[in-house]
Amino acid sequence: MREYQGIVGALLYCSTNTRPDIAYTVGLLSRAMSRPTPELLAAAHHVLYYLHRHRDVGLRFESDSVPLYGMSDSDWAIKHSTSGSVFRLNRATSSWGSRKQPTIALSSCEAELMAASEAAKDAVYLDAFLTELGEKTSDDVVALHVDNKGARDLAYNPEHHAKVKHIERRHFYIRELVEDRRLTVPYVATIDNIADFFTKPLKTKQFLAITYTIY
Repeated sequence: MREYQGIVGALLYCSTNTRPDIAYTVGLLSRAMSRPTPELLAAAHHVLYYLHRHRDVGLRFESDSVPLYGMSDSDWAIKHSTSGSVFRLNRATSSWGSRKQPTIALSSCEAELMAASEAAKDAVYLDAFLTELGEKTSDDVVALHVDNKGARDLAYNPEHHAKVKHIERRHFYIRELVEDRRLTVPYVATIDNIADFFTKPLKTKQFLAITYTIY
């Protein structure tokens, strides 16, 4: 158990600071810290091997003028879904996350809305941080892209109230930000949503394509 916890703890440090490509996998491994199995330990060793094999991969920061923007996504599951988000500034990945949703979503739209609202909190923090550094103009509004039209519509207007009245009010935080013109929620095609990288296992070709985009 201690070996597993030590490995996953080290991987958590990597996944939250320098290696977003292992964030989803490490998030899954960390859910079993108190009851690891031999199969999970083997999976943790496999992640270590992956990092060793791709130790030349790293985040790149280049001078550019692209404002802060983000993307969010979720993988709707029978039980707790996984939320994923990523924010980029000047074409460089600056913040990312892969989190298990605290409650069970009854639809993909609800799961996407929950993911977007959580990502909106990060957007507010990063926006305030850039303002404090003097790197933000008054005209800059953070764009948080989503690939679910229903969730996007709910961010602007809570339509079909009878179908969404069970959703906790805190998940509509994103709508308040939109109304205050602190956030916009553009639609992005699923194939172009790099936040998908943080919600589910992907095929090798798609995984590598997003990896090259993030790095």
